Amino acid sequence: MSRNIMFRGMRADVSQDQGPRWVRPRVGAVAAIVGGSVMVVHQLWDDREAGIQADVVSSALHTTWIASLFVAYAGLGVMQRSSFGRLGRVATVLALIGTGGIAVLAVFETISRAVTPQGSGGDDPSVVFLVLIFASMGCYIIGGLLFAWATMRGRVLSWSVGVLLIVTELLKMFASGLIPVTLALMGAAFIWMGINAVVVLRSQPARVSLGSAQA
Repeated sequence: MSRNIMFRGMRADVSQDQGPRWVRPRVGAVAAIVGGSVMVVHQLWDDREAGIQADVVSSALHTTWIASLFVAYAGLGVMQRSSFGRLGRVATVLALIGTGGIAVLAVFETISRAVTPQGSGGDDPSVVFLVLIFASMGCYIIGGLLFAWATMRGRVLSWSVGVLLIVTELLKMFASGLIPVTLALMGAAFIWMGINAVVVLRSQPARVSLGSAQA
């Protein structure tokens, strides 16, 4: 009875470190921890003064954690591929499109804030830019929720990972006005996913599952 209840029910069919280095499960696990940690820092930075406007540091923090989540979804999607099924694979693609699109837009936003003098209004975003924002956000939200659901069902990682991701993402969308630390809570969920993935990878035999062999 050496395992904690948080780790029970997990399967052994884990895809190991195969394929390009940046999509390896261990890299994805580290990226989830880094991304979640930067989320917490982002929350603390934005809360340092009530009502303060977003600045270049806040934009850079956002760019960092959203890019980290892209790598996390890629690596941990490979890790769980053999247990994900079609839903999980679709979720991974949507999450990658969403985080990748937002990361690119966030880079432009950060550069714009860095080169634009404080206090200047700037031009309104174009229609194409707005369409890209909403399309990326839609993929990010739907893909993230489906990825969490597939993670909970796949049981490669602990069921608690999927539950925490779903709960915190819903809180971020619908309760940010009531709970001021929703971004930090979501960051903690991603940190837990990364830690859980590291624990699972260390405990598994060094073998390649079918999903990894096909990746």
